[in-house]
Amino acid sequence: MYKKLDNDAWEEYLDKFESIKDTMTVKEFCAENNLKKSQFYYHKKRVEKTTQSKGPVFQAISLNSTVDNIKEDKLKLKEVEINIGNANITIPVSEATLITSIIKELTLKC
Repeated sequence: MYKKLDNDAWEEYLDKFESIKDTMTVKEFCAENNLKKSQFYYHKKRVEKTTQSKGPVFQAISLNSTVDNIKEDKLKLKEVEINIGNANITIPVSEATLITSIIKELTLKC
């Protein structure tokens, strides 16, 4: 006996399938969840249409946390590593002049 589901339930099943679609076919997914393939495709198309008609979605982000993350990353960076072939050069960040001169020399030779 197949299930009769409401819109929210179908959206949950469709989201669930999206997360595992690389490992399972629609046929297998429907059999496992006791769904009809025709219903699955019908509701998938219906949900895609309603999602597209909604237009752009606004997503709020917190700028403060991004700035904090950048500051933390800068504090963690203690040295610059340059890898060319088998050569590995590690220079303390405090040696800005040395880093600049090495980069200039490398760009001239390339």
